[in-house]
Amino acid sequence: MSKISQTQTARQVRCLQRLTEARDRLLDAIAGLDETTLTTENVVDGWTVKDMCGHIVSWNDEFRADIQAILQGQDPGYEHQISGADDFSQWNEQQTMGKRNWSWQHIRADLDRDYQEASNLVRRLRPSDFRKRGVTPWKGAAVDRPAEPGIAETDSVETLVNYHWRHINQHVRMIERWRRQREGRQGGV
Repeated sequence: MSKISQTQTARQVRCLQRLTEARDRLLDAIAGLDETTLTTENVVDGWTVKDMCGHIVSWNDEFRADIQAILQGQDPGYEHQISGADDFSQWNEQQTMGKRNWSWQHIRADLDRDYQEASNLVRRLRPSDFRKRGVTPWKGAAVDRPAEPGIAETDSVETLVNYHWRHINQHVRMIERWRRQREGRQGGV
C-alpha cells in the first residue's frame, strides 16, 4: 500500500486509487484500437466506444456538480431533474447526441479533463465533507420533496465520489466484453 501523504486522508488515497485504477482500466480496454473502430463500431445499444466515453464524462460532470451543490448546503435534485423512469435513457441519449459530432481527440481530451477534475475534487474534500448528504436528481425525493428527506432519499458526497469509478468500471466491462467478442470474430487478431 502506498504511503499516505500528510495532506491526504486514507479515504482520499483510497478514492484516488480507485479512480486511477478505473481510468487505467478504461485506457487499457481501448488500447490499440484505431480511431475508426473507436468512433464507428457498435459496442452496445448503438453506442460506440467514443459515445460511451462521452457518456461516462457527462455523468461524472453531473456527479461533481451535485457534490458541489451538496457542499454548499443545497439539494441539487430540487434544482435539476434527471428522470430515472426510463432508466435514464432520455438523459443519456440527450448527452450522447450532444457529443456525437465531437472528434475522438476531443472526447479523449475530455476524459483527461474529467479525471483531473475528479482527482482535484477528492483532494480538496475534508473528512466531514464525505458525510454531507443531499437530494440528488435521480432520487424520488427530488419529485416528492419531503419536508425532511431521510437517508434513503439522499446521497452522500462519498457515494457520489464512488459513482465516478464505479460507473467507469461498469462501462469498461461492456467494452471488454465487446472487445473479446470482436477479437473472437476476427480470429484473435
